Amino acid sequence: MSGKNERNAISTSDAAAVIIAVMAVVILAAGLSLPPAAHPATSTSSSVAASSPQPSSAVTAVSIPNGAFNPSNPPGFAPDAVTVVIGVNSTVAWTNDDSAPHTVTSTSASSLGSFDSGNIAPGQTWTHTFTAAGTYHYTCRYHSWMTGTIIVKASA
Repeated sequence: MSGKNERNAISTSDAAAVIIAVMAVVILAAGLSLPPAAHPATSTSSSVAASSPQPSSAVTAVSIPNGAFNPSNPPGFAPDAVTVVIGVNSTVAWTNDDSAPHTVTSTSASSLGSFDSGNIAPGQTWTHTFTAAGTYHYTCRYHSWMTGTIIVKASA
């Protein structure tokens, strides 16, 4: 009798594993994704301008979509223009959902400060917190057609 109970316990455990695996496939097939925090970070940038500590802020997500390495698939960053407010949602997280490495490299005037993610491998995320109001333009060093803009507004 105890052998039968062991088989049932193993069978129940296997069924639970199958259910979890099926749920994961359904979620992925539906096009849902994990939040940026679920991806390993390559680095975190420091702020671009010295200021007093800001209140904790929400993260604004930008994707480097699959196929961004191909110039016929613009814009390369999704969304390619973002407006954030200092201290509210001024941390931006770029996630590389493409199969090629990319960078997030500022091209703005040096008075605004500069930032450079370095290499962001496929599946990785890089974050940067903006602390000075202004318009920041950026590109991928590997793929010049990939450009984006972050508009940073002062908090009210």
